Amino acid sequence: MIKTIMMDCGGVVTYPLTGEWMMAPGLEELKAKYGFEIDEQLAREGLKKHLHFVDEGQLITGFKHEAECRIRFTRAMSEHLGVKLEDEDIMKMVRFQTYDDSKYQLYPDSVRMVNKLSRKYRVGFVSNAMPSMIRALINTGLCDELSFFTVSCLVGCQKPDEGIFLKALEEANANPEECVFVEDIGANLYAAGRLGIRQIRMVRDHYLTWPLPEFEWRGALAHDLEEVEELVDAHNSGVKEIPLCTE
Repeated sequence: MIKTIMMDCGGVVTYPLTGEWMMAPGLEELKAKYGFEIDEQLAREGLKKHLHFVDEGQLITGFKHEAECRIRFTRAMSEHLGVKLEDEDIMKMVRFQTYDDSKYQLYPDSVRMVNKLSRKYRVGFVSNAMPSMIRALINTGLCDELSFFTVSCLVGCQKPDEGIFLKALEEANANPEECVFVEDIGANLYAAGRLGIRQIRMVRDHYLTWPLPEFEWRGALAHDLEEVEELVDAHNSGVKEIPLCTE
């Protein structure tokens, strides 16, 4: 019997305004001002090299700390792309990333379905994120009826590390066998499965400009939160079991 629904945030209930989590609005204006084009391969290499500056698995003590991390990342990325941004432009991007709640857009069903599910099950978020996302989602009313909200920057580790799932189980006061985890990234889904948590892969129609890498998946699949509800209800009624996938 599933009693607890754990959800990722990005790609499940929220998506980035610009189509990319690390990108602020105004890119076309910056390209015109500095006379550059973004090479996708070079950008991906830069992300791999410099993402440690905004590692969501580190303890982030507040918005000021987050902004400092984002400043270092933005400077490193611009230099990697061969562009020397002025401090004013760097700070404009960092203010958006850290203090502008519009960065986090909600899917049309997010508030309604999260609150509906919360009246039937223990529902909470398990997310790799910084303090700005916590504030933004709380301000939308999305968290009004949540039972728990486990965030990497407060735990000190991130998915797929088992530590964040163990913390979520503790905060939810739940056993793995009575939980299901809704997520879009393969490594995180399989990590939950290895702890005995059933999984539903979320595939939203609209998410990122650069799609996530594909992965093999033989488990349960949903395209919105209504389908998540149908899958969990069917599992609990014995109609169709949600598989446990470990690899």
